[in-house]
Amino acid sequence: MINIDVAVAVIHFGEQYLLGFRNAKQHQGNRYEFIGGKIETNESAKQALIREVFEEIGLDIATHSVINPLGVLRHHYADVEVASKSKTVCLHVYRVALSEQQFIDFADQKEGCEGQQLQWVSQEDLIGNKYPLPDANKTILQWLRLPSTIAITQEVGSVSAVKNSTACVEGGTACHTQSTAKDQRSQQWLDYYQQRLPEQACVYVRLKQSSLSQRKDQVLALLAIRPDIKLIIDYELANHLYQYQHGDSAITGQIIAQHLTQQACTDKDIKLLSALPLTISAHSEASIQQVNNLAQYRLSQDLSPVVGVFVSPVQATNTHPEATALGWDGFSALAQGSEVPVIALGGIAPEDIGQVRHYQGDKVAGIGKFLT
Repeated sequence: MINIDVAVAVIHFGEQYLLGFRNAKQHQGNRYEFIGGKIETNESAKQALIREVFEEIGLDIATHSVINPLGVLRHHYADVEVASKSKTVCLHVYRVALSEQQFIDFADQKEGCEGQQLQWVSQEDLIGNKYPLPDANKTILQWLRLPSTIAITQEVGSVSAVKNSTACVEGGTACHTQSTAKDQRSQQWLDYYQQRLPEQACVYVRLKQSSLSQRKDQVLALLAIRPDIKLIIDYELANHLYQYQHGDSAITGQIIAQHLTQQACTDKDIKLLSALPLTISAHSEASIQQVNNLAQYRLSQDLSPVVGVFVSPVQATNTHPEATALGWDGFSALAQGSEVPVIALGGIAPEDIGQVRHYQGDKVAGIGKFLT
């Protein structure tokens, strides 16, 4: 058995990503790949990343670039004829965001230092599988499909109406609806998020205080009036909704992940949809390790991957005043131990993404500050 540790650079500027092309004679040849190479003895993964990128394409990412970890992947390539030639590849994957000047200087370079083809591709084409990648890279695309900014809903009854949904005026006569108070709160919630969610938003619908049936109704109604958005929903609702919809493509196309709480992650008997990626909550070093274990297990079983872990609270919040804030150093310590992309939550705004990546996270999430 051959064990190989590799540093992988997901190099991008905005929504443009850099790929190399593997020679036909190479293992998994005639495919595109992210830039990277083997980690040498007594070399950290990040040191190897910087060295390999410079050696392969002549780009210095040690300065002016923002480098943050995405995750760790272990992939086994079995050799059915000679078992000793089987490979286990451990990929240490980093996001490398170039500065504008670096992109300008490098955008026209078509070949690497060893003559390999280089190509800039759009994020849409990349995650749409228009550029075939080695098997071990496919989970990286799932990580990139989860947007960098995620809005989180409040409970039904916790938002104020943004328009009068309980009465109308026709010919000067008030025409009151027959809605119950529960129906009114539900409609207020829908009105609020219909108007306040940004275009193309990714939304974690968190409705812990509502019944499963109520959650289903809210999600279906929201998707009907906002077909542009993508949703993360709790795993119980995912199971219920997919059974209810029987694989309705319009619904399944808008729901991109199922969510597990930290407590649910430890439940060995939990039932998950095999095809829907996961996000998980974590608040401690022990829970981060549980996330890592589940992520690697699902990868080894060829199940849908864990695409993000919500680490919180980074800072104190009004919604959870009892929770002890991690602070940036505490957040960074947990983020560095994660083997899946880290989503910062708690006192975070969309414009904090640069600071989050500086402290080893990758994405940001929140409630009020993530609305229009």
